[in-house]
Amino acid sequence: MPLIDSRSARREIRLAVVPELLNWRARERNGEQARGPCPVHGSSSPSSRSLSAHLGRGIWQCFRCGASGNALESYARVSGQKLYPATVGPCRRLGRTPPPLPAPAPASEERGKRDMNDP
Repeated sequence: MPLIDSRSARREIRLAVVPELLNWRARERNGEQARGPCPVHGSSSPSSRSLSAHLGRGIWQCFRCGASGNALESYARVSGQKLYPATVGPCRRLGRTPPPLPAPAPASEERGKRDMNDP
C-alpha cells in the first residue's frame, strides 16, 4: 500500500461532497450550515436534526452520539472503515488519485544540512 498524504487529501476532499457519497440528505440548510439525521448512530426519526455540518469549515458533529470530525473522518465513521481506505475510497469515487506522501530526504542530505547550520 502506498503512503497517502492525509493532509493533502483532507484539503482535496471537501465535506460538501461527502454527504452525496454517503447518500445523506440534510433536513435543513442555512448557507454553509446543514442539519439532519446522524448516519453514524442511525437516526430513525424523519425530522431528526441531531447532526450539524458546517460545509465551509469542513467539520461536523452529532449532538446525540457525540461523533464529530472532518470530511474523511465522517466517511470513515459512516462507512465503517479505517482512515486509510476511507481516504482512498472517496478519492477514487471522485475520479482522483489519492495524493502520495512525498519521499523523505535521504539521511546523508539531512545530516549535511544540519552540519552546515551548526556553529
